[in-house]
Amino acid sequence: MIHQVSTSKAFYDLFFEISNEHRHGILLLLQKKAMRITDLVKEMDLNNAEIRRHISRLRDVGLIRRDVEGYYRLTPYGETSLFSLWEFYFLSSNSEYFSTHNPSGIPSRFVKRIGELSVCTNLTNAIDFFRFTENLFKESREYVWLLVDQFPLNSISEIIEAIERGVQIKIIEPKEREFDPDLDSMTSEETQALSRARFTPLVEQRMLDEVNAFLYLSEERCVLAFPTSDGQYDYKGFTATDDSSLEWCTELFQHYWDEAELRTPTPPTLQVKRGRVSEKGEHLGQVVVVGRENPEVDAQAVQDAVDNYDEVILRGTFNLGTSQLIISRSVVIRGEGREDDVPLTKVYKSGWTFPFFSQPDVNRHRFFLVDGEGADVRIENIHFTDFEYNCLGLRNGNSVTIRNNRITLLTGLGRGLSTSIGDQVIGIMQFGGFPGGVRIEGNYLDFHLAYGVVGNLARVNYRAEDPNFRPDLTKHNCYLGFGIDIFYACGKVIIENNIVRNLNARGIVAADNTGSAHFQIKNNTVISEIYGSYWLVPSFAGYGIKARSGSHLGPAPHVEISDNTIRCDKINYCGIGLSGPELGRIGTEKLIDGMVKNNRIHLENGSIGIFTESCDGFEITDNTLTGKAYYGIGIFPGADKKRTELGAHGNIVEDNDMKGLELKNPDEYSKGLFDEKVYAGSKAGSATAHFWLNVNTKRNVVKVSSGETVVDEGEDNTIIREEDGE
Repeated sequence: MIHQVSTSKAFYDLFFEISNEHRHGILLLLQKKAMRITDLVKEMDLNNAEIRRHISRLRDVGLIRRDVEGYYRLTPYGETSLFSLWEFYFLSSNSEYFSTHNPSGIPSRFVKRIGELSVCTNLTNAIDFFRFTENLFKESREYVWLLVDQFPLNSISEIIEAIERGVQIKIIEPKEREFDPDLDSMTSEETQALSRARFTPLVEQRMLDEVNAFLYLSEERCVLAFPTSDGQYDYKGFTATDDSSLEWCTELFQHYWDEAELRTPTPPTLQVKRGRVSEKGEHLGQVVVVGRENPEVDAQAVQDAVDNYDEVILRGTFNLGTSQLIISRSVVIRGEGREDDVPLTKVYKSGWTFPFFSQPDVNRHRFFLVDGEGADVRIENIHFTDFEYNCLGLRNGNSVTIRNNRITLLTGLGRGLSTSIGDQVIGIMQFGGFPGGVRIEGNYLDFHLAYGVVGNLARVNYRAEDPNFRPDLTKHNCYLGFGIDIFYACGKVIIENNIVRNLNARGIVAADNTGSAHFQIKNNTVISEIYGSYWLVPSFAGYGIKARSGSHLGPAPHVEISDNTIRCDKINYCGIGLSGPELGRIGTEKLIDGMVKNNRIHLENGSIGIFTESCDGFEITDNTLTGKAYYGIGIFPGADKKRTELGAHGNIVEDNDMKGLELKNPDEYSKGLFDEKVYAGSKAGSATAHFWLNVNTKRNVVKVSSGETVVDEGEDNTIIREEDGE
């Protein structure tokens, strides 16, 4: 009992002594440094007797002490007491504000530390309050956190500007304040901005039963208000930039954020807008974007994510409408989960008609377009479907990896880039240089999933079995399907372990690439169960794999095609095709010193297994050809009167297995395959053979197994027959 009375007396003594402004002033001076009485006389503008009297009272209650040199210092009791008075100092300095505003709704531990806000500037009117919140948004570079009584519609434009700088925004709102703006009274630009502000992954939203403070917080400024006595907000409060205030506000917001629940808003309308890459120089880490199957939301959410995060995880199903998303910086984009080896994340497009656009619009019609100087991009484990032209476009960057995705269409009919040469549908297309390399692996592509339901591709199937029939591409008889299409590469390109189905023009194609490009096309499975398109080359319905030197001036790339499985079930397909420079194009060079090895090719009713035109020094070895075709392997020159040097020289063809290949009988179609209009003329007429070396071929070496036939119309070619013991 005596102890309690003593404690109470010390409590009152403390406040009594400190309540004197002169004694409080002395304590504040001693808090900065130790001082003698003469020093205090000068600082306090009091006489010596007055200073001594105040010093004596402060010593009696234990707040200060005198050292041996005559300096007065704060005791630990005095230091702690003075520090604890900041709460009272802050409250009393703003007594008018706190007479009508109540901070007691926040956790008591923050009320006890409210003195940490003592450097704050009091904002006595709402105009100043909103001016500082606006400046807070404009100054932010990393984040803005909002604890608000309702979604800040008045800050929409500032929020969008912050998003475009890559600023991360967190918002806490009360549960009972259901967000229901009057959309009819808003302009289309305002509703689009509102949707972006609420659905971009840069904005995270949570909700509480009630919000007992109003807080805007960035890395450099805070703006704070407390509710009035009747629980309302009049937007009068405080702003500060000092570390103590920022720390207090950060901890208060984090406390509420940890307690809050996720809010899922209802989307208004939206138009996709590209954000600017963050000015911070650094990007945020990982974000999960949940698909809503709403093109007014999904496209913008994914675009904002790839603009600002290093890893974007897509969960669920996304409808991108007619939008194309641009990837301009290094990022990993991956879907979440697989089931039965199919990605669970699905992305599709909607809102377009057929035929729907022409050549000038081509660059707008993709799911993703990689186009960023120096960007390293990885796209994996996503199911892309229902697109109109090109699924994934690769224009510019350092490196790209496209891995374990699924790219499918129910049918390619009714889609595609509608041009004078037909309707093009392309899975993965590179049309620019990536010096750091391109890797396309483990993907599944099929552009005619409905084959088993609706049958063959061509709309005029009753003539498709005729070897001389050609679909009218300008009348949309069939689409032009390209699986993996590589142009203008300048680095290493690895295409492996992909399954490519029902691409009726080219399953995999590498054309017009530079001399610094190096292609490895290996372990892929290319299957076509549908009729071909006869695109550009009327002799062949389509190619399983095609490599061409093309139109690029200078050296051609190095090409290796190995360990692939190719099966084409319909008429007039070619398994693997190698072509030299584009005819008439002076300055382009041949494909040289490449390899076609250990591939398995089955043509049910094809034209030729392996076709090599104006290529030198290739090794065509250990391939297996089965089924039925006019020719097994052909070595041909291009028929170009402007460039008579375009022969086919120095190729080695050996150890290829054609025991399972049946040669079709000569007919008018086979006679027209190699005429002077396309390839060098033939002396052998319409003969068919396992090996055909056309005119203007030189110094090729061909090893022929027993029973295999050869047509050799060239010069200095070496034919080695097994029965000769060589």
